[in-house]
Amino acid sequence: MLNPFLNRVAPGILEILRRRTDTMVRGVGSLVWKIVKTVRHLAKPLPFPGPQGAPMVGVALELDPNTALARMRSWIKHYGKTISFRVFTTTFIATANPDTIKKILKDSNKGLIVRQLNSLNLLPKSGMFLTDGNDWKMNRKTVDPIMAEPNVRGMVPVMSQMANRLVHVTSALADSSGMIHNWEPHTWLQLAALDFTVATHFGKDYNLLSPLGSDGSTDREFVHKTFRDFLEGFDFMLKHIQLAPLMKNRYPFK
Repeated sequence: MLNPFLNRVAPGILEILRRRTDTMVRGVGSLVWKIVKTVRHLAKPLPFPGPQGAPMVGVALELDPNTALARMRSWIKHYGKTISFRVFTTTFIATANPDTIKKILKDSNKGLIVRQLNSLNLLPKSGMFLTDGNDWKMNRKTVDPIMAEPNVRGMVPVMSQMANRLVHVTSALADSSGMIHNWEPHTWLQLAALDFTVATHFGKDYNLLSPLGSDGSTDREFVHKTFRDFLEGFDFMLKHIQLAPLMKNRYPFK
């Protein structure tokens, strides 16, 4: 039997109240379930030794961007080479054991997420070796055959040669105090990458990092100009990509 007060309320309003009440009850129940699930997860012990941190937030308050790496190094010294910790509800595992890293790379060659941070912004855009997550998984299928051990064994000496050239370039441009005023790492890395690609794929060493390279052939100038024109065109496309919807189906004489 309805309450006398409810008898004076319009039936339409009662129906709205019932629907809203059901929705509210379901929402509260879902929230309670998530809280219980989170508490149960946080109550589980960490998979490896490590700092416990504060309840609910873990070590989030201890990982300042400027000192996070030093803090994790101190944790590894204190707890061992493999540690675990929580940031809010997410559990992280960090290891400084090279054998563990090799085993993970060997056993998880299809599912491993390798994250390389372009922290110094030396490279302008994310590429095949600067991606993570699903992007990395897709790119890894392309990279795996190239990074096979026999291929890597042949590429390492060339990589060492290119690294030495970069060192010589920076040394030559530095003044007596070691300061480089004409700092263009993007250009140097791009030329070193092109030198590496041509040397490993075509067996030719153009030494593009040196404007006075030993090979002054037409091929060297052609490769350099083609690469430079490609980068200029690609850069122009990126800067004007927002105009693409305006240019669609409006090419002259079309």
